[in-house]
Amino acid sequence: LSRVMDDVGRVQWFLVWGTQTFISNLLALLGVGLIIFTLNWQLALFSLLPVPIIAIGLPLFRQKAKGVYHKAWRKWADVSSLLVDTIPGAIVVKSFSQEKFEVKRLRERLAEVVEANMESTKLHLQFFPLLGFATSASVVFVWWIGGLQVFTGSLTTGTLVAFVSYMWMFYGPVQQLSNLVQPMQQAITSGERVEEVIEVEPDIEDAPDALAFDIKGAIRFENVSFGYEPFIPVVRNINLEIKPGEVIGVVGPSGSGKTTLTKLLLRFYDPTEGRITIDGVDLRKIKLQCLREQIGLVLQDPILFNDTIAYNIAYGKRGARPEEIIASAKAAHAHDFIMNFPLAYDTVVGERGSRLSGGERQRIAIARALITDPRILILDEATSSVDSITEKHIQAALENLIRDRTTIIIAHRLSTLQRANRIIVIEKGHIAEVGSHEELLAKGGLYSQLYAIQSAQETIPQTTIAV
Repeated sequence: LSRVMDDVGRVQWFLVWGTQTFISNLLALLGVGLIIFTLNWQLALFSLLPVPIIAIGLPLFRQKAKGVYHKAWRKWADVSSLLVDTIPGAIVVKSFSQEKFEVKRLRERLAEVVEANMESTKLHLQFFPLLGFATSASVVFVWWIGGLQVFTGSLTTGTLVAFVSYMWMFYGPVQQLSNLVQPMQQAITSGERVEEVIEVEPDIEDAPDALAFDIKGAIRFENVSFGYEPFIPVVRNINLEIKPGEVIGVVGPSGSGKTTLTKLLLRFYDPTEGRITIDGVDLRKIKLQCLREQIGLVLQDPILFNDTIAYNIAYGKRGARPEEIIASAKAAHAHDFIMNFPLAYDTVVGERGSRLSGGERQRIAIARALITDPRILILDEATSSVDSITEKHIQAALENLIRDRTTIIIAHRLSTLQRANRIIVIEKGHIAEVGSHEELLAKGGLYSQLYAIQSAQETIPQTTIAV
């Protein structure tokens, strides 16, 4: 964020104003320089006394300033990162009475920024006073040598006065160009930081011969293994075939690799071993836009943008007509609560949908997935964090969503998977069990154990604690 906002701004400022200042002062410097050499070439040489200092000092200044400015920008980035992390979590900070702790952290980061800026200021003070001394010394030499020439009659008083006047006009652009050194180095440093972002190659790209086609929804995992870190696999030797229109449930303990499978299917990552195919075509041979446009995703904590409800529903289909947005909202059982807002579909949802309840956000996310008419649907814990009444509304919306689509449902609530054609049980990164709800219960394996635990928890009577 710091590179996108601050560094780009510094580069832009220098390109617009710094370049203009540089060109105008350089032309003035050349013009006045020609005049003073015409008046008296000997005195003009003394006027150039600051030039060697600039020629020697500028490379040294730039070499030292590069590291100093990089450090300063990193410290500012740390402050931005802290604020971005803390401000959205203000409720958590207040609820745990951690305001003083967070203020202390911010002050520590700001102190580091001040320290880094002091380094750049010290560096600035080492170079520019020396330039000012050289300028003053050259003026003294010009008056001295010029005065001697006036006494000897080789130079008139009027010419000396005119020369000194032009000399000050000469030093004006020199001073202006010297003042550009610091913002120029800042812009160069910022440009390097921006370039680092621009030159980052995406891990996943389209193959030169990638295809675009209408997906039917047949999915196949063939000996798929993957790990976020080398030699630490998250999923291992996954073999799974899903037919078009089939509803597959995926369950397992936390950290078993359930969500990783969906990330691989969306091709956020490529398998380290094996391959995944859709309709018989390797994912690496399918254009990313084609693939992701035909896969709908509904997350446990849906991400909404700080814009209108209509904008968020139509996000997956830019240019969607109002009637399409309303139809998707109705299918997601969201239309009624949307119309209760004074601005209806023009209601701004707030940052990450903060003005909506969890169930309302979830139904907006379902409407967003519906409007794209995906052939493959991924529901990642779509009802795990809502109350039972809201869950009924969401389940009704999901019935419309999964109809005639290949659907993968990741769920902790096993009761929500009873509509699945098959249930895949993931344990420690590999498939432990496969079967229908009834078949897995009859096996008495991990699924049966998980179901028994959840059933027991749901039947525990509510107790009242007397105070």
